[in-house]
Amino acid sequence: PKDVIKDYKMTDLSKSYSYKVQAMKDPQRERLGDFMVWDTTKNAAVPMHRELVGYHMTKAGIEPALEGTYRVTLLDGKSVDVMPIFQMYKIHTQDFDLDTTHQITNSPKDLIVRWARDCGTVKPAQIHNGEGVNHWFHQTANGRGAAMITIVTGNQGKFGTGQHTWAGNFKGGTPHGTPWSGAGLGIWGVEDPWAMNLDPNAHGKEIKTKSYRYGQEPSYWNHGDRALVVNTPKYGRKMFTGKTHMPTPTKVLWTINNNHLNNAKYHYDMVKNVDPNIECIVVQDIEMTVGVNYSDVTFAVNTWMEFTYPEMTTSCSNPYMQVWKGGIRPLYDTRNDLDCYMIACTKFTEMTGDQKFKDQWKFCYENKVDIYLQRLFDACSTWYGYSAKTMLQSEKGWFVMVRTYPRVPFWEMVNEAKPMWTRSGRFENYRIEPECIEYGENFIVHREDPEGTPYLPNVIVSSNPFVRPDDYGIPITAMHHDDRTVRNTKLPWTEAKRHVNPLWEKGYQFYCVTPKTRHRVHSQWSVNDWIQMFESNFGDAYRMDKRTPGIGEHQMHVNPQAAKDRGINDGDYIYADANPADRPYRGWKPSDPFYKVSRLMIRCKYNPAFPYSVTMMKHAPFVASPKSVKGHETRPDGRAIAADTGYQSNFRYGAQQSVTRDWLMPMHQTDSLPGKNMLNHNFKFGYQPDNHGVNTVPKSTIIRIAKAEDGGIGARGPWEPVRTGFTPAQENEWMLKWLKGESVKIKV
Repeated sequence: PKDVIKDYKMTDLSKSYSYKVQAMKDPQRERLGDFMVWDTTKNAAVPMHRELVGYHMTKAGIEPALEGTYRVTLLDGKSVDVMPIFQMYKIHTQDFDLDTTHQITNSPKDLIVRWARDCGTVKPAQIHNGEGVNHWFHQTANGRGAAMITIVTGNQGKFGTGQHTWAGNFKGGTPHGTPWSGAGLGIWGVEDPWAMNLDPNAHGKEIKTKSYRYGQEPSYWNHGDRALVVNTPKYGRKMFTGKTHMPTPTKVLWTINNNHLNNAKYHYDMVKNVDPNIECIVVQDIEMTVGVNYSDVTFAVNTWMEFTYPEMTTSCSNPYMQVWKGGIRPLYDTRNDLDCYMIACTKFTEMTGDQKFKDQWKFCYENKVDIYLQRLFDACSTWYGYSAKTMLQSEKGWFVMVRTYPRVPFWEMVNEAKPMWTRSGRFENYRIEPECIEYGENFIVHREDPEGTPYLPNVIVSSNPFVRPDDYGIPITAMHHDDRTVRNTKLPWTEAKRHVNPLWEKGYQFYCVTPKTRHRVHSQWSVNDWIQMFESNFGDAYRMDKRTPGIGEHQMHVNPQAAKDRGINDGDYIYADANPADRPYRGWKPSDPFYKVSRLMIRCKYNPAFPYSVTMMKHAPFVASPKSVKGHETRPDGRAIAADTGYQSNFRYGAQQSVTRDWLMPMHQTDSLPGKNMLNHNFKFGYQPDNHGVNTVPKSTIIRIAKAEDGGIGARGPWEPVRTGFTPAQENEWMLKWLKGESVKIKV
């Protein structure tokens, strides 16, 4: 509006929802600004502020145009063409006619049409997709696209609607802070150490908070412990990591019960090239993980049923919380997680003479952890009024006090005309942030993956004149992973499909998807005996084949014809290799003993359910380590167990992480994106843990597979079940009849 209206002043919103409930401040209001629409009743461009949503806009007499092109005169006398975002999308989507969409997606045309009609007619409707930005490099674009469908069809903010991504249970925002209740989770995590409240009866709102910490995504550690910096032909050295995201060199790594090193994409590069530069690695865990094997200090901790202190957890979409205390005495010489911090802080107090280290855990030392629980309940709008004592005595889950059950995102906004936590206060399908325009993602665009594609890596498929990315002069032949990450080459589909990924030309022609398993919990219990047997087709409690790393082993699902074309039989051991420029780790050589440890060898399992170029292995089993490989090669029974620690691997050699690496998605590193603070009612720009930050994306890879050994016992001949005639792509005549339902005849 300031470019069009002389002496324009923004409306005072100090008594509005934005200020009173969302806790907006004047500098944030100024930074967010206002916007304009073309009012069809006035036939002119008029300013809008973020509170004019729903009936408030109707009450103001504004009727925004959705379509058309208009002329607006600026204060400098120039006239410019303007159009509503919906009109711009009508131009944008001309690239995606039915034939083009079919070619890009390989989806049948009739199903594309049916899906489009269903989206426009089914009420209510939800779109659920699998993993999110933690698995797919371009999930932001995919998610925005799916959300737009639900937005334009009115399927948001109501029961049974919305676009939902399964991406873990990010619980940090559930214990929610507000101006009236207190700091929420902050009273536990960021109590001001220079103003600690040591009164056991203090109310949660009385706790003073001040954060001295600096949040950082572990994905930077996973990227060689560095930010995304690229030497570009056009601008020279260019930083793509925003200041709010900027990492620092890792000096200490302390992880708690998440099998962090095992689950890290690019695991073997972490072990070989990154972690040797870290001064101290501490691990708390309940299993003998690979992280424990590489740590300097390990704390063996209690399981959930052994906790001697109160503990709690909560869930998100099914909003309940549980509080409990352990039910059995610890089986081993283990401690609570809190005890580990207290041990360290006791020593810090001894070393420095500063009592604050111990005071931070005062009520833990006194075995009164429930005081901290009560403070947390007091300070959260979602748990306000609950009693820690009552909950500890209860066997029930307790409701998280949100507006709806089950939880419906944007309920207040859609049904009560409250502004959202966006710049404009409403759903936004166009991004005005300068980074988004520079990267060519101001619109919801289709981009190929930076690696997992047969076409030009990371190409933007568009002819939209309003998509104007900067390619930084990086040639389309550049294949360094960071060049591919930041290169914004825009091509229409007719040109994009003519470019071939150089890796694809070299035989890396298999996608590798890595879903979670139904048997484990993430990676936990991977080498439990029953899990090893149930989780694959190669479980064998008797270990008839001494090559098996445990009493079972991991497997890769492969399309039978794709395997046969490469001389691979069902049950054979295969090698799976990704881009040799940097995997399984940077600087590898065939003669390097660690290369043998880290190169993935895995059982092949025929599975006709997968398309020709798609392979699948389940996520994050226990990786092979130098010690597990030594055990496999030297033990009489051949088990892949480390001699000193007893660490058991699910693999003979390598791991899922042998073919993955870290990718730092530029769109996830902006400083300009506004949004809600994760922990409380407050606006925040830029980095936000779990919400606006980089994540690792294991599915951004393509692999090549080759036969390593025969699947039969002792590497002689085929895997025994293949001989039965009952396995996929090896069916005998009777099995084919059975599959057709012809094995039984009914006489009437």
